Amino acid sequence: STHKFMTRRIHMPFPLNIVVAVIISAIYSLISFGLKLPSKYKTQFRIYSVVINLIFIVFLLGFSLYFKTSLPNQGITIYYNGLATLYFLLFIPLEVVLILLFRKLIMNADIYLVFLKYAIIIGAIVILTSIFALGYALFILTFYGFAP
Repeated sequence: STHKFMTRRIHMPFPLNIVVAVIISAIYSLISFGLKLPSKYKTQFRIYSVVINLIFIVFLLGFSLYFKTSLPNQGITIYYNGLATLYFLLFIPLEVVLILLFRKLIMNADIYLVFLKYAIIIGAIVILTSIFALGYALFILTFYGFAP
C-alpha cells in the first residue's frame, strides 16, 4: 500500500507554466487596457497586446505538449529563444508606452524648473528599465530555470 501511494501521480489539467502564463497575460491585459492612450493608438496597442499574449500562451502550451516530448534536447534552445523573444515583444512596448505617458504627465505638470522635469523623467526611465531588466531575469527563471 505504501508503494501505491509513492507511485501515484497527480494529474493536472494544464502544466503549471500555462497557469502562470495565463496569470501574467491577465495582469498584462489589465494594464494595457487600463492605460489612458490617445484613441489613435489605443485600439492598435490593445490588439497588439491580445495577439502577443495569445502567441505567448500558445507557444508555452505547444512546447509543453509537443516539443518537450518530440525534441527533448534540441527543443530547449527553441524554448529559451522563444521565451526571450516573447518577453521583449510583451514588455518592451509596454515600457515604452509607460515612459511616454509618464513623460507627457510630467511635461504638463506645474513644475517650473525644466531641469527638474527632465530629472524626473530620466529617473523614471532608469527605474522602469531596472524593473523590466529584473523582470526579464524572473520571467526566464520562472519559465526556463524551473523547467522540469
